Amino acid sequence: MRYPRRKTLAALALCSVLAACGTTTDPGDAGPAEAVTEPGGRARVGDLMVEDAWMPEPANPEVGVVYLAVTNTAPDDDAVVGVSTSASPEAGLHRTETTESGASTMRPVEEVPVPAGGTTTFVEGGYHVMVEDIPDPLRVGDTVAVTLDFASGAEAELEVPVREMTGGAGESDHSEGHDHH
Repeated sequence: MRYPRRKTLAALALCSVLAACGTTTDPGDAGPAEAVTEPGGRARVGDLMVEDAWMPEPANPEVGVVYLAVTNTAPDDDAVVGVSTSASPEAGLHRTETTESGASTMRPVEEVPVPAGGTTTFVEGGYHVMVEDIPDPLRVGDTVAVTLDFASGAEAELEVPVREMTGGAGESDHSEGHDHH
């Protein structure tokens, strides 16, 4: 009867080793990617990179705007679907549009698309984060915590610097080829 007992012990030992090594799971079953906040208005979460984020010092102390760029290296489209800030609970996604008469108007949008393998920029005259009812004036050198919510469930948190309003494209160190002013 020793032979069957050895097989049983060997099988139990193999099961113990396999259990100790853990199990493999489908990467699609993994929880949300951990967000990494980086200095200078940058954050990374999964396949999404937010960078070049800045807020011009508000000309009207109660209303501000945040500009940034979101790059999506994932194989699927995503979208920014929500925003919150430490500057005010009244923050939303907006887009500047030109009417038939040539006048510019801002309209709230429910989402800002971020295509697979592409970059969407939030700039003057386009998509931007509108911050209204700012209770305390923001000055150059301040930072504002901004959280972007994505359709994929990702959430990017970043510290956005308040900078001087610049007079033209490319005059500031944060423009990096984007037309921020």
